[in-house]
Amino acid sequence: MTAYGLQKAIYEYLNAKGRPDAPVLAPEALRARYELSEAELRALCEADVAALYRLGVHPVLLNSYARARVPRDRYRAALVELERASVGESQRG
Repeated sequence: MTAYGLQKAIYEYLNAKGRPDAPVLAPEALRARYELSEAELRALCEADVAALYRLGVHPVLLNSYARARVPRDRYRAALVELERASVGESQRG
């Protein structure tokens, strides 16, 4: 699956947040509706910011999702992890 289904799931979750018909982040419902892979499903349900980024979720969408689901200190830690990985890759390459 491409990042499209994953991003669509995040987008629809954010747009419906707070409404009575808001989608629930239930694994089976997400798998059926968006055809997510196991890695995508796990990252989405666990709100794993670093994994979602590596899976190709657009940074603007990811920021909104993280602010809605992740405590600020955990979000910052994920960003630091991604920065370290990025610096490490650029030094190797």
